[in-house]
Amino acid sequence: MKLLITTGLAIPFGIASLHALLTPKPLVAQTEVPITEIRWFNSSPKDSWQSIQFIVPNEDNTKSVSGGKLRLYHVHIARMFEISHFLCNRDRTSAGYDWSYEVANGNIEVGKFKISCNLAREIATAYGLDKPQLTVIRRNFDLKNDRPSVEEEKYSIPTLNLTETKISQWIDFVKQLTPIRENSGAEKARSRFPAAQIFQQIKGKTRVAVFLPSRLPLSDIQQLDFDVKAGSKGYIIEMYFGQGCRADDCYFGTVEAKRDESVSPPSQLPNDTYRSIQLANGIRGTFFNICGHDCTAFVEWHNGGVLYRITMKNGRQQEVVQMVNSAIQAGTR
Repeated sequence: MKLLITTGLAIPFGIASLHALLTPKPLVAQTEVPITEIRWFNSSPKDSWQSIQFIVPNEDNTKSVSGGKLRLYHVHIARMFEISHFLCNRDRTSAGYDWSYEVANGNIEVGKFKISCNLAREIATAYGLDKPQLTVIRRNFDLKNDRPSVEEEKYSIPTLNLTETKISQWIDFVKQLTPIRENSGAEKARSRFPAAQIFQQIKGKTRVAVFLPSRLPLSDIQQLDFDVKAGSKGYIIEMYFGQGCRADDCYFGTVEAKRDESVSPPSQLPNDTYRSIQLANGIRGTFFNICGHDCTAFVEWHNGGVLYRITMKNGRQQEVVQMVNSAIQAGTR
């Protein structure tokens, strides 16, 4: 018997057949998996749909959990359903949650999952709930004076009762969930960075190694104008949309290097992000997203006593990391 839901997905257990099951074997999906951050954007609690980021450190989400059939991907999706069900039952929203699923500490977006409260409740009923798991959620919200704030909240959230008899059905169900992928910079990065021309303006003026990206997260029709400055201790390349335009609205980002410079300190503002990440060739870097009227996303990393930074206005982590990795992989100019 299959329980059909309005989304067209089939839940592989009917409620009656669940109750008829013999005593289930010990839970095998209870294993805790590492999570970098769960970030809930609850600025407008009355919004019928709210956004949540689910960010994990592992890049390979196909790895087996505890040597069984379940992969990290299956457990990650289960956590999204468990949290959705818990928050829906707290009447935090009337419709559901838009999940952004990101791996490699946010460097790669797997896609988005739209989980309605109705679907979350159907799943909880079909599979049953087991022991709660302590879950830390970073909740962004607005105070009464409309100033942004953030709290790290801890919840004991019941887990889906994925016993051995239900794992195959859960895997089949998850296969039906197709992540929604946006046309991100990773897909539209067809614009070449004019590295050869830019390097000619830097060559001989600086004593630091020059790293320049090879690709930009722009379409072919989007053109940039460049301002290049270089000195013995570094260089900066400012990028703008439109020939000759230097207004804030035209600003795209920067590529820069500074000798003897420290990594920027973490921001304490509620809407900002500070995260350690891994870049190409095993290099460690730091991702920042600083938000005011606009947001400024940038990645910093060190090489040979020089701080390198690539910045993009209103950029996404995946887009900035893509530019940085292309610079690292291209090597010194």
